[in-house]
Amino acid sequence: MRRWFKTGAITAAALLLYVTAGVPAWAGSAPAAGARPAVSGEATKQTQSLTAQAQTIPTFFAEVTAAFTAPPTPPTGGLGDAVAASRDTFSITESIEFNAVLLESGLAGTTADLTLFVFDPRGQLVAGGFSFFGIQAPDDRTNFFVTVDAASLFARGRLNWVITISDAFGGFFVTGFHAIEIQ
Repeated sequence: MRRWFKTGAITAAALLLYVTAGVPAWAGSAPAAGARPAVSGEATKQTQSLTAQAQTIPTFFAEVTAAFTAPPTPPTGGLGDAVAASRDTFSITESIEFNAVLLESGLAGTTADLTLFVFDPRGQLVAGGFSFFGIQAPDDRTNFFVTVDAASLFARGRLNWVITISDAFGGFFVTGFHAIEIQ
């Protein structure tokens, strides 16, 4: 009996040490989300041409103008900065900003709820349910974004992602599937 107790105590101590010492190695900063005006100091035509360069959405998701990934853009940066930095390949050590541009009249000054889902090529959920509630929409043309460390996705290779947006009026918008490569 004493031997079992000693073995159990050593195992529990080793497991506790492993969990507390191992977490910082794979855990990055917590996921974050926000919104920025799609047109802030930029001409409307310039923004429209920039969003046209990003991955466009099929017509049945007409409310979501564009969706793309980029390295995190500073809070002072605009949509043009995010689109200019957009890319589809990231290192496992980088942070990724998942962006969805929504054009919805009456959205300014309201809140929206965002959820990011990441899938493998077979459609299995890899990471997700990264949910954020009460994101303030600064404008009717809003770029919603979710920032996640690539390491917190616990996956490498080619993945697909989707952001869902629920507005204050009960509207539900989906970005569609977009590919991303994590190396």
